[in-house]
Amino acid sequence: MAIEAVPASTQSDGRWRITNVPSGSNAKSVAILNGVTAKPITYGIANGGWNHTKTQATVEDKRLTLIQDLARPGRVTETLEVTVVASADPDSADQILQGLATSGAESQFVARKAVDNAATHAVGQKADLLTGVVGIRRPQAPTENGVDTAIYSVFLTKPTEDQVALVA
Repeated sequence: MAIEAVPASTQSDGRWRITNVPSGSNAKSVAILNGVTAKPITYGIANGGWNHTKTQATVEDKRLTLIQDLARPGRVTETLEVTVVASADPDSADQILQGLATSGAESQFVARKAVDNAATHAVGQKADLLTGVVGIRRPQAPTENGVDTAIYSVFLTKPTEDQVALVA
């Protein structure tokens, strides 16, 4: 038997771009994503600070006298917590998210992966689209030999669109 093939991987360093787009704009449009209303926030997010998780509940399916409990997939729950580098710069992720938290307005986040961060958004590229309301700013305790950070929860208000193709 031949050895199994090893699939190619993609490196994440320098190859993510997270952009905030105002609600009401077409966040799949490269014209919007490359325009002045879209705010790139990738490098204002702390290492490991884009914490988008999905969990799925288990629906129990117990049967009379069956010695094994059966199960089915249940509802999916998604959460998004963003840890940012604390900053007073008005173009920083911290200030952008703080403004959104204060306004209570719904906002969109486009997470493009596996493409160089410096590359402009282009038609056909894939990205995840998350829509939600940003919660309060929660400053974190200082760490030795580290930078100040804050965490924001994003309360998702629409189903996430995974790996959507960007359009003109």
